[in-house]
Amino acid sequence: MADARTVKIIRAAFREIQKLPPVDLQRIYQILHRLSQGDTRQTKALKGFDNLLRTRLGKWRVIWQRADNNIVVIKAGLRGGVYDDAFDERERSHTQIIEELLYPQGTALEENPAYQWNREQDTDWYRFVYGSYRYSPILTNYQRNILDEPLRMLCSHCQPTTVYQFEDSSCIVIQSAPGTGKTVCATLFACEIHRNFGWNTMLIVPEALRRDISEFSEVKTALTQENFWLGTFPQWLTKINPEFNNRLASDQEELEALRQALKYSRPTNITNNDVLLYQAFVLDDKQKARDKNVMYQVNSHRVKNLLNISKKHFYKALSCRISRSDAAKILQNTLNINPSNSECTLLIIDETQDYLLSELQAIISVCKSWATQGHQTYLWLLGDLNQRIQATDFSWSQLRIKNSIELVRNYRNSRQILEFANQFWEVAKKITSENKCKELPLPANPKHAFETGENVRLLKCATMSEAISFLDQLAKKCGNEENQRYLLRDLAKAVKILSKSRLNSHDNLVILNPEKAKGREFEACVAFCLFEGQGKPTLEESFQWYTLLTRARSRLLVVATTAEIRRLSDSGYDFFQKCESIDTQGAINWISEVVSDADLNQITDDVQQRLLKRCEIGYMYWDTYLALQFAGVENAELYKWETQAITLLKKHKYQHLKSELQKTQNIHLRCLLLRAMELSWQAVTEAASLKDTDFPEYKYLLKAIAKDLEAKSLPYEAARVRSHIYNGNYQQNLPFWQDVNSQLNSHKPLVTILCQSFTSRLEHLLSSGEH
Repeated sequence: MADARTVKIIRAAFREIQKLPPVDLQRIYQILHRLSQGDTRQTKALKGFDNLLRTRLGKWRVIWQRADNNIVVIKAGLRGGVYDDAFDERERSHTQIIEELLYPQGTALEENPAYQWNREQDTDWYRFVYGSYRYSPILTNYQRNILDEPLRMLCSHCQPTTVYQFEDSSCIVIQSAPGTGKTVCATLFACEIHRNFGWNTMLIVPEALRRDISEFSEVKTALTQENFWLGTFPQWLTKINPEFNNRLASDQEELEALRQALKYSRPTNITNNDVLLYQAFVLDDKQKARDKNVMYQVNSHRVKNLLNISKKHFYKALSCRISRSDAAKILQNTLNINPSNSECTLLIIDETQDYLLSELQAIISVCKSWATQGHQTYLWLLGDLNQRIQATDFSWSQLRIKNSIELVRNYRNSRQILEFANQFWEVAKKITSENKCKELPLPANPKHAFETGENVRLLKCATMSEAISFLDQLAKKCGNEENQRYLLRDLAKAVKILSKSRLNSHDNLVILNPEKAKGREFEACVAFCLFEGQGKPTLEESFQWYTLLTRARSRLLVVATTAEIRRLSDSGYDFFQKCESIDTQGAINWISEVVSDADLNQITDDVQQRLLKRCEIGYMYWDTYLALQFAGVENAELYKWETQAITLLKKHKYQHLKSELQKTQNIHLRCLLLRAMELSWQAVTEAASLKDTDFPEYKYLLKAIAKDLEAKSLPYEAARVRSHIYNGNYQQNLPFWQDVNSQLNSHKPLVTILCQSFTSRLEHLLSSGEH
């Protein structure tokens, strides 16, 4: 058998794999597992193309390319017509087929987005397919080449010197459009620098991205080592300056403070954007060139009202909390703290467009200070000013950074979606020009999209009530899937709804506002009534529209009311000219047939309740414990959920629970059902299969069973269960415990053992004459 190989799967193959039922999914896993071990049975090359192969397993197929020691999966699924004909040489001409295989979506294979499957690390194939594959991205050749120059530059600075300066080359701006892979490139680059040179490496990201990035396989490894840090900006502030610990005001606290301060001046509605404008243009009254600042110009009327709010009253309402602008001022004075014992630091800040100018200037000052102290420091700023959904106040030119990297190729959106979304960038450009402000960065060029894709669909609704009715029908359709026993699959099939308004929640729909959607991507999305409002579109709206519409990869359905379309038309815009109109049923079928990833943020919010509902009806999700693991439910919180689940399961008949037990091989789920059936010792026996392969989980299960028994006032039984964890070396302050524990593996009932111990002790007392 040949050596083990690396398996890479292109995104187009994932689209096919995610549509498969769990049984078929397992067959694809078996093929890939064999190939990863060098087992190429039932494999045949396409005539004339020795490195283009097909592997069979019954009726299942995987088509792949051999690249060095790598397996690049191009297609996967059930056998089908033209591809089998080509490999089995039943057709003479295969030109079109070869083109499709070597250029998926019209793009060279090596430039298709791909992910690495490691059979050692990603042991749960089901979990990998429905979400965790995103945490093992592979850079394309184009992305790798773009990063080579800064890598060479940093390598040249790795040699120890006596004088350090924060030079122009020390700071790089990466201004790139959505879908170009800024975050992935910077994250993997940081891991490479840390792995190869041991530098102090810091990644500052929004909380919404932090959890996703922390799951990257390379990041997981780096986080276990010294000098690698990942967190949010407030967490970073606290890390480098303990003065901020528990003192930084949250966004909500700043909003409430400004509202309280407003009581002393002219009443007006206050939003989170007003908080940013207040800090940028009222608290920071030294800012110059306001006439060139687009955020100031388009919000000048708001700023005028905010000037009436007393700084004194604002600070009084904040109490001892520190605002963002004041934290920046304090940071300017945090110039004598060395970031680590490492010789060099790479600091990467993502979503820079969400920062205040004063915050970025303070960060640059800290980096300069570190360099002055003899600690070579490099700063990368990632962002896209066209996705500025908050009223932040800076432009790249204000930072006076000369070096920049631009990622041009779009690996997320289809050409059709980019052409549609870019129209809304044109709105922002027009508003910026009318205010005589600096031009915006260019959006992604549709010709750089890696696939053409399908036309954007438009569903016109006469009223908002009709649009809401469509959502209800869509949710019902998604909830009627035949296979309702796999939660991650259900969540993957849940349609992602992009909306600026508050909508009623549905189990089968994921509602995302601009803040929740930014930085994320999905195979298919519904843009729901985004254009509500009065009058001409504002700059804030155009940024939000552009940001939301670039979340979809391959399918985008726009749901708009007659009033919305009229509003845009009256403003001189005809955005829907190239859209393909569709009716309600057609829209439901079209958008729901594409599987996206399981939404982890959605899991975190409500997974426990969704799983408990299944316990209540008696038909549990077979991936219950995997979903709980995804949601971060563990230890005490997990046992609390299990206690609630057992209470609900006990309401069902014994035979029903027994039937459920026979249908699953998942050890955790079987133990849960056995505990609900009052078969604690059978649960112990079931858990024993994990003792040698996953001892921490074995230990957890036995402790959970012991807690159940203790709650029933059965201390001896609980102690016997715990003693199994320690192979009988377990001490407990119970009468006759030594006798009980010595017969741990005996099949005798506990009552028999206790009676024998009591009788033996009594006979000993009588024979010794003790009373």
